[in-house]
Amino acid sequence: MMAPVLLFHGLTGAPAELQAVSRHLRRSGYVVETPMLPGHGEDEAALLKTGWRDWLAAAEADLFRLSDPGEPVIVGGLSMGAVLGLALAERHPERVKGVLCLAATLKYDGWVVPPGVWFMHFGRHIPLVNRWRFQERPPYGIKDERLRAVVEEMMFSGAIKDAGLPFMPGLSLAENLDLMRRVKRDLAKVTAPVFICHALEDDISHVRNAQGIARSVSGPVRTLYLADSYHLVTVDRERAKVAQASLEFCNDLCAGREIQKAA
Repeated sequence: MMAPVLLFHGLTGAPAELQAVSRHLRRSGYVVETPMLPGHGEDEAALLKTGWRDWLAAAEADLFRLSDPGEPVIVGGLSMGAVLGLALAERHPERVKGVLCLAATLKYDGWVVPPGVWFMHFGRHIPLVNRWRFQERPPYGIKDERLRAVVEEMMFSGAIKDAGLPFMPGLSLAENLDLMRRVKRDLAKVTAPVFICHALEDDISHVRNAQGIARSVSGPVRTLYLADSYHLVTVDRERAKVAQASLEFCNDLCAGREIQKAA
């Protein structure tokens, strides 16, 4: 029996960034939902009215709606969305069948991240600091130059529902840092199988993020490391490979096959 799949987008992102994976799974018969997280898809003011507790509460509500006792759901997503998936697996192991962990970000340590991002966790209550905006900068998580140009045009044309915001408010970043810290602390509680997909040249979150998750969770882990992508692995050059590997992971879970590490 095919389990429902629940996928979440990243911070300031949008469900469209999950389209390649969700469409591939749907074509294979899966019921897939990619909800817009609270505060997203509108403007900065709407986002700033929400925080990690709102995002996680919405994710939990979707999980409980899709799952029944004995009928768990496959969860996950991209970047912060993957972290939300891990949080659900920590808090509700009986309702999570597996986790699709795509470019999971537990630390902003990629080569394009400006210095001082880590300080937002401590400086969030300082008026000058909490008004900071972290502007999106090239390569915008995308190695493919043609795709990058398309996404850049969408971001700066106001297509928020499709491309997300072109910047990250400091307070929203601080909220995400809180979420990361809490999820990282409890990774050993993840007993469900986890598929970890990460780019070796991720510009936002170093591959150490993926390696740390693989070492810390208690369930079986399958990994896929990409050599021709940046952070947005579901959008970049190897999105078809990511979609196929995600499908194979879901198929193995639903067929009861042992999750073994991919070559």
